[in-house]
Amino acid sequence: MNDDIKVKITDFNINWLKIKSACMTTISKECGNKEPSTEWKRRLLLAEHSPIRRGTISWKFDEIPYCISTHFVRHHEGVEKWIGTSRADRTEIKDRSKRTQMDMVPMEMEANIQAIINISRKRLCNCADKTTIKYWKAVLEAIKQYDEDIYWASVPECIRCGGCPEFHSCGYYENLMKDASMETQLTLTKRYDFYNENR
Repeated sequence: MNDDIKVKITDFNINWLKIKSACMTTISKECGNKEPSTEWKRRLLLAEHSPIRRGTISWKFDEIPYCISTHFVRHHEGVEKWIGTSRADRTEIKDRSKRTQMDMVPMEMEANIQAIINISRKRLCNCADKTTIKYWKAVLEAIKQYDEDIYWASVPECIRCGGCPEFHSCGYYENLMKDASMETQLTLTKRYDFYNENR
């Protein structure tokens, strides 16, 4: 889908048993050694309880337009980012006064699962910059190779809300759901399933 965008997962620190252990601790129970099921993981991801912050993913863009990197910098809870400088005295690149917003820079990011879900809500929205959407979709495709449940839970705001909360709707949600059953539209899990089937 985004073959022109290179994203490398540099660290995948998702241990579902550790996450489940934190869940069980909050209700004064023991976790055991059994890997949680897909159904359990997805229920937790939908509930967005605090133990999902125990899992983190790191990735790197070798190149990203500087102006697009600033869109990701807006996200600050549960996420860190490091962007290549454009200072001529630190690099061998051209003087920054001659650079444009679309000049490429390297960028690394690290985020917990909750932050990935939050970023997805804003950066999968059709109101987001089209290039930013492409870069975020590339990140999610890379994550999908490691964990399909986190990918499944990463949806635009309208899918989470059951309608568009923006000032001006792009019409995506209405178009997507025009032939969906009322049960699909009103049930969170079914809505996520439907979106993922039609991404």
